[in-house]
Amino acid sequence: MSTSKGSDTPGLRFGVEIELVVKSKNRPHTTFQSLALDICRHLGKAKVPSHVARLSQKADAAETYQDWTIIEDSTLPSNQAENFFGVELVSPIFYLQQPQIWIPQIQETWRILQREFEVHATKECSTHVHLSPANRLWTLREAKGIAKAAVFFERCIDALMPGHRRINPYCMSNRWNPGYSGRSMPQIFSDISQAESSENLGERMCWCSKDSVHAFQTLHEDDFVHPHFRWNFTALTERTRTIEFRQPPASRDAGQTVTWILLAASFAQWASERADLTLDPARTANLEDLHRCLMAGARVSGVSDNMLGLLEALFRGVKRLPVPRYNLKSMTQEEQNGLRREATRMGIPFEKYKELFAYE
Repeated sequence: MSTSKGSDTPGLRFGVEIELVVKSKNRPHTTFQSLALDICRHLGKAKVPSHVARLSQKADAAETYQDWTIIEDSTLPSNQAENFFGVELVSPIFYLQQPQIWIPQIQETWRILQREFEVHATKECSTHVHLSPANRLWTLREAKGIAKAAVFFERCIDALMPGHRRINPYCMSNRWNPGYSGRSMPQIFSDISQAESSENLGERMCWCSKDSVHAFQTLHEDDFVHPHFRWNFTALTERTRTIEFRQPPASRDAGQTVTWILLAASFAQWASERADLTLDPARTANLEDLHRCLMAGARVSGVSDNMLGLLEALFRGVKRLPVPRYNLKSMTQEEQNGLRREATRMGIPFEKYKELFAYE
């Protein structure tokens, strides 16, 4: 999504990635390619342009981001024998301030998916939102503001998410990465301020543990940089030049996809302009502060009143989460057994206990 620097038009542009496990209701597809072409065919009939990515080209499959790209996702639970395949739908580049364009496209895409296919939003699936300014690149100052807000409000945003997205190795904690886990919030803010480049900021925000599943997969023996964090800043120096929000769960319908887009964009809009000026790292973030910042960012972005209701709904019945205590990446089996006993003592299912008190 890179673009040349132009006029400083307010607003953001974005792309959304929707991960799902999909099966046709009408045809027994035995390969991903066959299923993907069927999805393309139905989208084409509905005048939603799309194409199927070439095999093994996920990194640059959506070359121009002019239409929807359908990609095979091997990390999702496919079952070829039962005609289920992991599918990632990558949107074109949209502009947040053109809801008359992007909302109908997302709604029509979901209408086709739900009418013609069995769509399963499993725990392995997620929704990612890539963000950049409408007509230029992020400045380093803006990116630092988003980084500070991301760590400051991390536990508040966690509260808006289902528990499994708080302990997931594909959206690890920026606040508790190996470089920041032993530091106070004022120290983290100071460190972010010292980043000398976008690449250096990405290293600070996305520093991955040698004990992580990613280190095992990539044979890293020391801590290293990796993109699979709640907020991925490594894409700032890649082709897309975006900041990616990876934490939302799988979308189950168009409304949820729109909600996650609005959350990411409103947060980034506010944080890029105001976080460096207004956040006090000596204070503890609360849900009321997050709500106020999101609403301010949404209004600056021109989000309509009826769409603001989607953001408001995220906060209904939500309570503050306890500070996480346990790093699941580095725990021994004996330590995990101790957590299990503590969960039993408290009368909490083990998975729920981890979602409340641990981080990945």
